[in-house]
Amino acid sequence: MTDSPPHPLASWFAEFLAFLLAGIAECGGRRQIAGPLTIRLQRRFNKMARRFAALLAHLAEFGADAPLRAYRRKQPPAAAAPENPPEDSPKPAAARRHALPLPQAVRVPGRRAWLVGLSPNVNCAAGRLQDKMNDPEMVALLAASPRLVALLRPLCRMLGVEFPPGILPPPPPRAPRKPRPRRWRVPRRGDLLFLLRMGKPIPGT
Repeated sequence: MTDSPPHPLASWFAEFLAFLLAGIAECGGRRQIAGPLTIRLQRRFNKMARRFAALLAHLAEFGADAPLRAYRRKQPPAAAAPENPPEDSPKPAAARRHALPLPQAVRVPGRRAWLVGLSPNVNCAAGRLQDKMNDPEMVALLAASPRLVALLRPLCRMLGVEFPPGILPPPPPRAPRKPRPRRWRVPRRGDLLFLLRMGKPIPGT
């Protein structure tokens, strides 16, 4: 049994991410982006390409996202401690926490469009993604798959790309801000003397 060919959009997305990573590597060569951050973005985009292809294959077969499954984390069995341990017995060593690898410890910036302006290739990639987001086929896929929207949302935020109208849910209404009560400012000594000379009442009296 032969595997079905990938979706044309999946092939386009893999080539797009390769082009974007080439622009990011160019920025890393000029020391505009740190090396560990470049490695983490490469791993993140490779995983994103695989998930994008899997989502498109599922949408092509079923027309909708798979239902969410409830995951339950298994609790490890607690070791039975002796009731009366001897006083001279050594205490159990605490679990040693290993530091995260360097590419995983680097934090990806969260501000919008932080990649734009670093390289002409990155700016070109942002324009290509914006054009593809306005394609009718992509708009139909985004409307049918909330998971696809959630997958592309961080990438669009990095590149400053807007979603088509009606895809993202409207933002929740903000609660009205309560007016702050004005506090009486304690006047300086010179201000009090000026008020006394002018025959005006002193505030707060």
